[in-house]
Amino acid sequence: MLFDSAEWHRTYAILRNTNEGFNGYVKDPAHEALDDAGRRRLNGVAAQSILTALLLLAANARKIRVFLDEAALRRTDPAQVRPRPRGDAVRDRCRPGGHRRWADWGNAGPDPPLFA
Repeated sequence: MLFDSAEWHRTYAILRNTNEGFNGYVKDPAHEALDDAGRRRLNGVAAQSILTALLLLAANARKIRVFLDEAALRRTDPAQVRPRPRGDAVRDRCRPGGHRRWADWGNAGPDPPLFA
């Protein structure tokens, strides 16, 4: 894989998105809150490193537990778990009319009169 090739960009984008997604996951204030220094009141680099490692361990354990719970739910009743919409499905539901693109709105015809 050559640097700056199309394959490199695809691989880099996937790895970068995975990494950034997990960073947001561990910064969740309801759980680990890794970015909140007030919750880690220890002095020294070694103590901060150990506590950070433990918080990452807790985040990984939480992610695994959620995955196993959802997998068990899918095995017992697949109708209860709906897949997440991907791609244009979300955008299409948010568009007025559900099927028109924003570029098409300019071609919709003349505006109606403001008064009769």
